[in-house]
Amino acid sequence: MALPFSLLMALVVLSCHSICSLGCDLPQTHSLVNRRALMLLGQMRRISPFSCLEDREDFGFPQGAFHGIQFQEAQAIAVVHEVTWQTFYLFCTEASSAAWDETLLGKFCTGLYQQLNHLEACQTQELRAEDTPLLDEDSTLAVRKYFQRITLYLQEKKHSPCAW
Repeated sequence: MALPFSLLMALVVLSCHSICSLGCDLPQTHSLVNRRALMLLGQMRRISPFSCLEDREDFGFPQGAFHGIQFQEAQAIAVVHEVTWQTFYLFCTEASSAAWDETLLGKFCTGLYQQLNHLEACQTQELRAEDTPLLDEDSTLAVRKYFQRITLYLQEKKHSPCAW
């Protein structure tokens, strides 16, 4: 299942790039950290995704929760932070280490942790700048439920390399 996670990380990278262009003062190194995370994700695979085609699963990314919504910058940052946090939680737990190269996984988790720190600083900055907006709880809840489906699937499959 490496391909969907690569697409997920691409979403995080593109979202962070969009946030950077909105004016959030993320460090210039943030986009480099994002690119490195994508590279590491591609290198971490231990088996070919083609050998696990019968284990493919569609977790139904909640695109409808984002379609047609005009987010304020603070709201967009909150959603990207949630996606990054859930990705961190998914990959950087003891259960995931058996499926991935541990050295590369450590680097990947460090990069995600840096992204979280940058996004948290940016979130604080944006909340001060805007009149405290109502965060779109539906969007962050949809992201959480999406990752919950992935987590349950991985648990059912006992975190096998093909489940990833």
